[in-house]
Amino acid sequence: MKPHPRNARIKGDPFVPNRFIFGDAVDDKGLEPYEYIVHTEAPAFICRLVGNDNMPFAGREAEGFASAVLYDEAENITHYVCNSGLRMFDFNFMEEPPTAAALQRICDEAMALYERLNKAYAEREANPLQREMRVIPTEPLPPVERQAAIAGLMDKAREALDEPMARMQLTAAVQQVLMGGDQAVFTEAQLGLLAEAPVRELLVETARGAIARPEVVRPDGSFASFELWALPLAFSRAKGGVWWHYPLMERVEVALADALEVSEKSILWVSPTIFTLDMLNERACQSLVHLAPIMDAGCDFAPADPEASRATFEAADQTPDAQLVLAWIPFLAERGVLRHEQVRKLSRKALDAAMPLVQQAISREMEYGEAELFAPLPIWDALEAGVRAWNRKRLGLTVAIAAARLASLRELEAVAEYQPELQGYDVALRRQQSKEIIARTPWLVVPDVASDRQACWQDLVDCMQEAGIALSEQQTRWH
Repeated sequence: MKPHPRNARIKGDPFVPNRFIFGDAVDDKGLEPYEYIVHTEAPAFICRLVGNDNMPFAGREAEGFASAVLYDEAENITHYVCNSGLRMFDFNFMEEPPTAAALQRICDEAMALYERLNKAYAEREANPLQREMRVIPTEPLPPVERQAAIAGLMDKAREALDEPMARMQLTAAVQQVLMGGDQAVFTEAQLGLLAEAPVRELLVETARGAIARPEVVRPDGSFASFELWALPLAFSRAKGGVWWHYPLMERVEVALADALEVSEKSILWVSPTIFTLDMLNERACQSLVHLAPIMDAGCDFAPADPEASRATFEAADQTPDAQLVLAWIPFLAERGVLRHEQVRKLSRKALDAAMPLVQQAISREMEYGEAELFAPLPIWDALEAGVRAWNRKRLGLTVAIAAARLASLRELEAVAEYQPELQGYDVALRRQQSKEIIARTPWLVVPDVASDRQACWQDLVDCMQEAGIALSEQQTRWH
């Protein structure tokens, strides 16, 4: 484009606007208490529109639509009224005013379009516009390339431990590996460093930092710094399968931001995709690294092909399979916007504001029984708090059921066996003398980029000691 000559007449072919334009206006005191209607065709005019109007006229109580054009002699103002509760007044005509009958006919047409406009708003509110779904890459590298990538990442971690200046290179390398399609590269690299604890710890913490404090490079070259938080969510289902994408979850954003007292100019985005325990364990939490760039682009995260996933869920939804599900609702906050003390103080307010909207979003896509929402926390704290609370709640219920069959808890003992497919321990509660198994419950490992099985076991030991129940570990049988 080129600058328009200052003294030349305006050029270009205009795009003809709609016949009726509805909108708000502001004055020096803020938003005006009424809307405006612009009629762009002859006779062109602008007028004000108000709702909840009960000005009396002959057709106010009519069953069908009724309207009238009235004249207020005292105020010298013409009013258009209808039994829909709307009133138009302050007509400003650009040309010769029409007759009252012609104006009534035009205003009737405006009210019909206004009703369609409100229906369109209501439909958009009930059915948010579908955003683009981006599926994360899952393309395993060829064996030779994978081994080279693993070795390269391990070497960069060793170098970064000895040379602090090399840590920036390690951060970039870890980010690139996590964003790739082969999650085995990072997993194998951290497992290969088990004998080099300081190096492994540096590598793991770098990956955790990349997920918890993502940096996004936008197409225009600017940077955006975020923090990843989450709301732990537990719910029950009487059917099989669990769905993961809830478009109505976007309504939680405003309620959560207001409850946490986030300024209007700061970013807080709630992910419509929830993450279940199985989803996190499947890729060792590495898929979380994709959330920030996808959400910053205005898209929704998809852990797998949405159409195939939906078909799988709908098939599983036909089967009776009572289950308890633990999941997390992630949300991104602009770095530095949320302080831990602030969130802790306002967490109850946030839960009260978010819970009805979360329930509405879930029930729109999936039938569920009961749901429980936990306080918002930074992502790694949220994963740990959610699993620890879940483990204790299920164990407490199981112990209570088992204790009902015994005279005392002293008769009860627990035997735990680690099961890789469960990503946790299978805890069997049994009677000490007869070794009769009374009940079983899982004790899950906290999902992480490098899950800590030993910490899970120690947490179980501490919990059993508090309950006064003897605990022993049974080695997993591989044959």
